[in-house]
Amino acid sequence: MICRICGYDTKTVLELGSSPPANYLLDNPEKEEKEYPLILEFCSKCSNIQLKDCLQRTDLYKNYLYLTPESSMLNSHYEDLTNFLLNKKYLTNKSFLLEVGSNSGNYLNYLSQYVKDIIGMDPAKNIVDIANKSGIKTICDFFSEESAKRFLSEKGRVNNIVARHCFAHNSDPHDLLKGVKLLLDKDGYVVIENAYIVNTIENNEFDQIYHEHMFYYSIKSMQKAFELNGLKIIDLFFSLIHGGSIVFIGTHKNKEIKPNNNFEKHMINESIILNNDNLLKFGSNAIKLKTDLNILLGKIKSHNKTIYTYGATAKGNTLLNFCNIKRDLIPYCVDSTPIKHGKYLPCSKIKIVPEEFIESEPPDYFLLTAWNYKEEIIRKVRSKNNFSSSFIVPFPNLVVI
Repeated sequence: MICRICGYDTKTVLELGSSPPANYLLDNPEKEEKEYPLILEFCSKCSNIQLKDCLQRTDLYKNYLYLTPESSMLNSHYEDLTNFLLNKKYLTNKSFLLEVGSNSGNYLNYLSQYVKDIIGMDPAKNIVDIANKSGIKTICDFFSEESAKRFLSEKGRVNNIVARHCFAHNSDPHDLLKGVKLLLDKDGYVVIENAYIVNTIENNEFDQIYHEHMFYYSIKSMQKAFELNGLKIIDLFFSLIHGGSIVFIGTHKNKEIKPNNNFEKHMINESIILNNDNLLKFGSNAIKLKTDLNILLGKIKSHNKTIYTYGATAKGNTLLNFCNIKRDLIPYCVDSTPIKHGKYLPCSKIKIVPEEFIESEPPDYFLLTAWNYKEEIIRKVRSKNNFSSSFIVPFPNLVVI
């Protein structure tokens, strides 16, 4: 295969089998599902990591059921990131800001107090309707060069473009960056946040691999994508959110501003982590976790103990399906999102239930498929006077709390 950033040859480093798209929740557990391969490839030239096979974006988002959760952890992240952008003057009270992949508008709502005007763009109509009903102006569209042209003719250029955990959800990053180049004011800044591939590899987070995540960005690969589209990265921001994330701050290539001095240090670290040996080890670690988790769950079940999952997440579905865990082993998945309740997880056919479901008869164990909110979930469960349930945390190492 060919790298979709630089055009160089890629090498397969991990295969997770086939599964349905991770956010394809089922109304009926007997419904037949289409499965697609999850194969990870590495480009040694620009350090890009990508899925070999990409699904059509319209198929992924025609009935999207992910809603940004209400979370104290996320709120703290919004505050930290926004303070960074304000202190560096990448964001000002005169900014007209567009958020791409804005979902229900939680972050836009937070930003609205700091900037002059906000607007969102998201391809999922059902989610866009929720955002607009809550007062967050949101356009239903995929961000691209074409949609940027339409936006430009109707509303003009923007001072800031923010894309949080959605930039990897498109098979052609050049199309997205052409849209950024076109729409961004000459003195504007683009802010792109994604899970950081270094954290993903170091923490064995293979559950981050699912069909929406078509790319797993490094500084080197994102820098190359920017350069090919008349942009440049000038700063970085790191966060522990979602298992370890990186924020790229960029602007027009011809703008006279030097990159942050930490670039070289982080690039050296990347070159040490992102090599064929470590990526193949990443694959063997995934297989080991699969074995260890199945042994653990089997022992628990042999003692007639109950197990539920906590979090109807995309990453959770990668874990469950790779480990071949079904509803005969885990009958219920607890989740706080009302639009998911009563539906079933793809492939595993585990039924999604509200948090109230577990208050009278909690299980003996929760498998934390939303492990990135571990502290928050445990605190919530304990606050309901449940001190009997234990928590199985799969990443970065398999432990029981």
